[in-house]
Amino acid sequence: MNELFNKILISTQPAESFPEFERALAKSGAFLYNFPMITVIEAEINIQQENILKNISLYNWLVFTSKNGVKYFIKKLEKITGTSELPDYVKIAVIGNKTAQELLKNGITPDYVSKSNFAETFSKELKKRVIPKGSNVLLLLGNLAGNIIEDALRDDVTICRVNCYNTIAPETDNPELIKKIKSGKYNLIIFTSSSCFSNFAEILKKHHVKFKNLRVASIGKATTKTMQEYGVFPILTAKQSNIEGLVHEIKTFFKPKF
Repeated sequence: MNELFNKILISTQPAESFPEFERALAKSGAFLYNFPMITVIEAEINIQQENILKNISLYNWLVFTSKNGVKYFIKKLEKITGTSELPDYVKIAVIGNKTAQELLKNGITPDYVSKSNFAETFSKELKKRVIPKGSNVLLLLGNLAGNIIEDALRDDVTICRVNCYNTIAPETDNPELIKKIKSGKYNLIIFTSSSCFSNFAEILKKHHVKFKNLRVASIGKATTKTMQEYGVFPILTAKQSNIEGLVHEIKTFFKPKF
């Protein structure tokens, strides 16, 4: 019998990325629910930032850390300039294959793809062996992305940042799933970012749900750290911080021990 047969799994990732998780568990026999704790929307930019995108040819390197960064950058670039084409000499560095695939979908091939999913590792790679000193670098990120890459590179390059998308809390909750969580009628709640858990924690407080006995899974160390700050300790943390790594850990956890 499949290790996930009849298990009740609640994902908190954005609605637009839930299908990837759903496909990964399509034949598992699990009951999958989506309870999105964040919504991703296009960011508004000011005139100065619009001029940066109009003059994209001034930059030697573009840096992306997520497929949403790529998606909303392309959308803005087309809106502002009428095209998503980039000069041949503008190079691109990204975190992970998912980000690279989003570029390839738009006919753009990245010059460097980090295998790591961590900004700390990525920034060290960029500094040590990818981006030459004196380069003009444009970071295309989301509003919740930290300053790790900027801080690592700023002494060696001229660096600028444009937030192409915003990650915000959901406007409504789901009474049916709240009731299921409150009564403990689920096997695992899955979190794919720190902001997912923080928003979830606020909803639980509003509904007077105790954190103590939550059965949760985390996509990586940063998300786990946020959970622990709330006094919640995940049953499992993915070693590989992506959907594939998370699904692998979930299947391993529920696999019969005999």
